[in-house]
Amino acid sequence: MKQAEKLNHSEFEGRIVALLRELCARVPFLKVKSFKPVQEVFGSQPDWLVEVKAGDRSWVWVVEGKRHGQPREVRSGLLQLQRFLDQTKAKNCYGVLVAPFLSEESARLCVEAGMGYADLAGNARLSFDQVFIETHGADNPFRVKRHLRSLFSAKAGRVLRVLLTPPLRAWKVTELEALAGVSLGQVSNVRKLLLDREWAAVGEAGMRLSKPEELARAWQDSYEPRPRSRETAYTLLHGEALDAAMRAALAEAGNGEHAVLASYSAARWFAPYARQATQFVYADTEGAKILKRHLQLQPVERGENVVLLEPHEDDVFAGRVEAAPGIWCSGLVQTWLDLSVAGERGGEAAEHLLREKLLPAWKEIAP
Repeated sequence: MKQAEKLNHSEFEGRIVALLRELCARVPFLKVKSFKPVQEVFGSQPDWLVEVKAGDRSWVWVVEGKRHGQPREVRSGLLQLQRFLDQTKAKNCYGVLVAPFLSEESARLCVEAGMGYADLAGNARLSFDQVFIETHGADNPFRVKRHLRSLFSAKAGRVLRVLLTPPLRAWKVTELEALAGVSLGQVSNVRKLLLDREWAAVGEAGMRLSKPEELARAWQDSYEPRPRSRETAYTLLHGEALDAAMRAALAEAGNGEHAVLASYSAARWFAPYARQATQFVYADTEGAKILKRHLQLQPVERGENVVLLEPHEDDVFAGRVEAAPGIWCSGLVQTWLDLSVAGERGGEAAEHLLREKLLPAWKEIAP
């Protein structure tokens, strides 16, 4: 299994430019005239506008780049493209979604939406005007190495959350075992993998993370939330009344012991960025009962404004943070991970939370 490739924004953009030019070069009468970031043109949603000459006709590819090609991310990208195309109403515009790797399911979503796609693994399909390009590449070259999967397993994640919780400090193996609630063997395995990757270093006081952002990014790339259950509901409460009811519910739920705000709802109290009317809450069975009573929740299949998520691991409660008086949230790292896969503007909100809270906090020296 090849090592997961890490691409920063400029590297990703450079690879995408080269990819699209190479695809155009396969058709004699297809030429790329210009490649511009959208914010320099419209200040709108997609990432790039590519002016293409197809014979004697001019076309504009509206290109949306996704750092992750999972179906959920692809759906949000396609929605952004469609909104942009609907707003501009310009002729000869064609939406194209690009990512490091797109699975068959993600590619199918693009085709069904009438959009083109291309990835850095060599898979592509562009169909517009009289042009049709389709290529199939190798398997995903951006997967995490097989031996690193154990580092991001559910049990290992309990250890990583402790290590990444700011301020960073040195830890003895026995301390991690007790606080993370996993076996000594599990802690030792995580320790070895971190040291092998040079994401941590050992001193007299114990092991301390030396490259927290690299570790967090690798975890982000492989993170797939799998709640035990997901329940949708609706409440008539809003504004201050909703905040008051939520505070009362979280207090009765053991000050976050059985329920905590999650994802966008937690990020609102840490580092507000993207508005999201839906309330996301991690809750166990007891916490869900309390929330349903205080928020006067009614079950719905569509149009929900409250989502209750039952986690597989109870460390989302153990790592809770009181972000404001009476407002208990999942920890910064857990919130950041959940935002990363939330779709829509979740990725942007995750980067905002990282810059505003996590990166500065990781630079602090623990006493």
